[in-house]
Amino acid sequence: MQGESIRSAPTAGVPSGTLKVAWLLWLTLWALTGCIEQRDAEVLPDPGTSTDSTCEGVAPRTLEEVHAAHFAAERPTGCTVGCHDTGAGGLTFRDAHELWLATVRQPSHGDSSRLLVEPGHPERSLLYLKLRPDAQGRMPQGGPFLDAAALQDVAGWICAGAPEPSTSVTDGGLPARPVPTLDTLTPSAVQEGVGEVVLSVGGGGFVDESQVEVDGIAMPTTPDGPQRLEARVAASVTARAGTHQVRVVTPAPGGGASASLDFTVTATGVVLPTVFSLSPCGTVAGSGAFTLTVHGMNFKEGASLSFNGTTVAATFISPEELRASIPAALVASAPGGNAVTVTVVHPAPGRETSAPVTFGVASKVSTLASDVQPIFTATCATSGCHATASTPVNLTAGNAYNELVGVPTSSKGCGQRLRVQACGPLRAQSFLIDKILATNSSPACSGGAMPKGSPLSAAQKQAVIDWVAQGAPR
Repeated sequence: MQGESIRSAPTAGVPSGTLKVAWLLWLTLWALTGCIEQRDAEVLPDPGTSTDSTCEGVAPRTLEEVHAAHFAAERPTGCTVGCHDTGAGGLTFRDAHELWLATVRQPSHGDSSRLLVEPGHPERSLLYLKLRPDAQGRMPQGGPFLDAAALQDVAGWICAGAPEPSTSVTDGGLPARPVPTLDTLTPSAVQEGVGEVVLSVGGGGFVDESQVEVDGIAMPTTPDGPQRLEARVAASVTARAGTHQVRVVTPAPGGGASASLDFTVTATGVVLPTVFSLSPCGTVAGSGAFTLTVHGMNFKEGASLSFNGTTVAATFISPEELRASIPAALVASAPGGNAVTVTVVHPAPGRETSAPVTFGVASKVSTLASDVQPIFTATCATSGCHATASTPVNLTAGNAYNELVGVPTSSKGCGQRLRVQACGPLRAQSFLIDKILATNSSPACSGGAMPKGSPLSAAQKQAVIDWVAQGAPR
């Protein structure tokens, strides 16, 4: 046959021993070639699985959970409004499903050989890598950035195979909701028989599922950002005089119940004392005794003050004014939050009590010129930020005071808060304090933490707080 003659032709005239050696050599090379091909071949894992340590011990997450907790517009780390809702970086998404369509198995616009999200492999997914602390040009641009727990949530979704959004949840559980805190009730007291009352509740860590309870009974609640809720207190609660316990409850996962505040329903004809202002409204810890003047209305002779829980005798000047000598021991050191509460208490038998007001106690002297303005100049009053009259708040030297102190903020979800309330060092009082203390898990009433990109140091934050606590002097 023609095929046989072709194979046998090269062997003509060659000794049989030589042929055997050649034949064995050819078999050896063929076997080695096959081994080399086997050794060089990449063994790929099944789609949706990962052998990388990034996924070890990471709870699975759905994209609905991850988007709602970290990427939605209302979150501090949100990256839709003014950014990816307009296609920044070639990436457009406004909700979880659009994010899935734009990223999963989609090539990067900058490097088509790499995927934005490779299911099962966060370590190879550019979306995840750009969120990490070691990323060049870390996202979200300018911060605030995702913390370690948030990054685990993103990894949990990718490690689970980056499933498409649906209405189902994973067995791994939802991201933990914060424990709510309760700071204020407005109004804190009403007269019996007034009917249904709309109660403004101030605090922190509120989510859409948070509920206001009165004496353990849930009231219809409307969320207004992470620090404010509105609740409709039923007419049955205000039908007769008494004191009721109000708290905020957030359901699992995480969540919990806040501490309670009193909501007072007074008897017909009973008039509560009301405090309008304190003078001074703050001091510096260790600065000694001082005279506190309380301005308000409906004060009775024999009324006293409660200063951070300690009863202090007061001098009755008029139904609109009381004075009291505050001992040095009560302001020897700065309390937590740099604020104490002051109330007016009427004498027995009624002992009617005013709603509490705060008195600032700074840990040390802090001035605008020497301590606070240098912080603004270095971190806030920079190009493209708070550096010109055209920006929302001009924090340059000579302008910061008038832009901040006593000026209301117009930010949604912040209620009637001032940018800086003199002697108001609490987050619920001063928008500036709220912004510099905000974190991923405890966001500001509106927008992200400030300054963008890199938070202030603990010492810088305390300098600003001390300046506000002692009255935010010019």
